[in-house]
Amino acid sequence: MDPNLKVVTPSPENAETPLAEIHGWVTPTRLFFVRNHFDIPAIDRTGWRLSVEGCVRSPLELTWDDLNNMPQRTLLATLECAGNGRSFLSQRVAGVPWGAGAVAHGEWSGVPLAAVLEQAGLDAEAVEIVCVGADRGAEPDHPEPMHFARGLPLAKALHRDTLLVLRMNGEPLTPSHGAPVRLLVPGWYGVASVKWLTRLEAVRTPFRGYFQTVKYTVQRGRGQGTETVGIQGMAVKSEIVRPFAGEALGVGRQRVFGLAWAGDEAVARVELSTDGGQTWNEAELLGPFAPYSWTMWEFLWKVDRPASHLLLSRATSAGGRVQPQQHDPLLGGYMIHFSRAIPVRVESRSASAATWGDVETLRYDMNAFAESNARLPLDVDLEFSHGAGI
Repeated sequence: MDPNLKVVTPSPENAETPLAEIHGWVTPTRLFFVRNHFDIPAIDRTGWRLSVEGCVRSPLELTWDDLNNMPQRTLLATLECAGNGRSFLSQRVAGVPWGAGAVAHGEWSGVPLAAVLEQAGLDAEAVEIVCVGADRGAEPDHPEPMHFARGLPLAKALHRDTLLVLRMNGEPLTPSHGAPVRLLVPGWYGVASVKWLTRLEAVRTPFRGYFQTVKYTVQRGRGQGTETVGIQGMAVKSEIVRPFAGEALGVGRQRVFGLAWAGDEAVARVELSTDGGQTWNEAELLGPFAPYSWTMWEFLWKVDRPASHLLLSRATSAGGRVQPQQHDPLLGGYMIHFSRAIPVRVESRSASAATWGDVETLRYDMNAFAESNARLPLDVDLEFSHGAGI
């Protein structure tokens, strides 16, 4: 593990991206957050095999070289843990106590899953593809050892952007990120992107595995009650990167900078409130703009006199989804995307005349954000095996 990663739990390995070290749109592999449920399996790439079985006409067993010799596809995508921000909830919930750093943005290269399934020949009755990793272990409420596995609906499995990834940021995958081959389901929470893939099974009925129906589920309103559903697409979300919580600012013009993402939708709008959510002003979207990717935004805020302020950001997706101001209790410890208040104070000690940001300002802002989050304590003694989430 890179010493600059912010360790949340040492075993299994779970660590946050250190935003102080991020100086660009794409997160370096060595600084990309890590989420593991069990210990990292030791896999020799030369001996690794991927089996494709179940409701297929021609079962396959593929090597890494077999996949590497197939036509490759590369895309950029933001990956976020379903439990990112869990430590910010007002009520303590079970799960890994992530701060804000369980999100990052990378370049992914590999073979479309659809190409492999086409080669195997799916039967007409197939409804899901069960993706099984080599990692194996037990949970307190499931003492029998099991492999990490998730079912992927057929429509998503056959989408051209769902990849069997061989390379991350232009280099072969590292063990922490699923080497030799992992799944990437862009736009969905990271739990869907199974690492250390060893088996793909086409099935006739929806998968009912532990990490599909016991963990990684939320409640949805239905009629007079609720129903349990599995986590899939990422929520619309924004983060204020600068100023950081508790920062003292001078009167004048202040630059507020942040990031926003919305899964497989584009971010259409980001708004900023400087009065705790009473009024909102539209921020400037800076880009870069690419499908599945986070975008940067900024707002030039004119402050006339000393006072205390609560800053909030609110993103809206191209499809009209709006970031809420409160966490929905039906979501439990997952999909934590509410607008988080950032308290700042304006002092008369100095004047400020911020301008639209450039690359150097961006680097400073990311450093300030990281320093702020480094001050937040992580309760590493918190039980994280119940309800734990990516």
